[in-house]
Amino acid sequence: MNFYESARFQYAAARLMVKLAQFREKGRFVKKITSNTNLGIQLVTQIDGSFNINVEVPDQRPTDEVFVKISVSDLIAYVSERIVEKIDEQALREIDLPDRRTRTGAGAADAALNQLVEDAMAGRDMTARLPVQVQDSVKRRVAEAYRERRLAESSKAISLIDFARSQKLISMSAPLISEMATALRQSAESLEITETTGGRSNSIFYLNREMAAEIETAIVDSEITPILGDITQFNKDNGWGKLKIENGSKIMNFSIPSDILPSIKATLIQNMQKDLVFLQTYFVRDPGGEVIRLIAVGILPTPTK
Repeated sequence: MNFYESARFQYAAARLMVKLAQFREKGRFVKKITSNTNLGIQLVTQIDGSFNINVEVPDQRPTDEVFVKISVSDLIAYVSERIVEKIDEQALREIDLPDRRTRTGAGAADAALNQLVEDAMAGRDMTARLPVQVQDSVKRRVAEAYRERRLAESSKAISLIDFARSQKLISMSAPLISEMATALRQSAESLEITETTGGRSNSIFYLNREMAAEIETAIVDSEITPILGDITQFNKDNGWGKLKIENGSKIMNFSIPSDILPSIKATLIQNMQKDLVFLQTYFVRDPGGEVIRLIAVGILPTPTK
């Protein structure tokens, strides 16, 4: 069944069922369906505890004349890296990870979490008996790590996506991913997109409720904004950091997509030795228009004056 046609059917059928149920109760129905007006009509689970939608995307043929020879999974990884926030230092400190011994702080948690991620990606998933919060963090980092691997393998093809096309991809994808996140308002605990190759599934996208709540309300600017600031923290492995701006009066989280990180990491670390770094960023705003975090996609020469 065609996925787009099926999805349009499901969306239309859901709106019809809710509006008919509203009419049955009130003799009228609302134009916009919200959390308070959707009346809780439920799907029946296909597998105990989860709902799976399997999608087959045709492979590109060698004879096809295409803009970029890349899988749809790689494009999901590409846009996810620019829209989904990386796990940050504060979140790491709050995770009660095993094997930290007497070490404390985000560095110890990061090392322990990375070991769990390596085990999971190698098929040695040891998280089943761990606290739910730890399992959740491992799933989040596994998706980050697998995206990084996929984008590294497809780096030559991805390099054809210039800034202009990247901007168009982000402005198109951000509101749709935000719409997908609505499933985690009340019904689902997590949302995961996996790619299956050779009989093995790998996660390329993961949201929990907390992440979904931020994505659902966040608005990603469609244009790049250069911003000058002092980098106070930087995780060279996953590209998360903190930037002090406005003469030190405000500190913003930023993240660097994994396909960009290798090319700018050395320059960024070198520039951190200076007072200020000039980043090319997308602003991510709350519904009121306030900037809540940054997506860094490049570095400009620091102005001398």
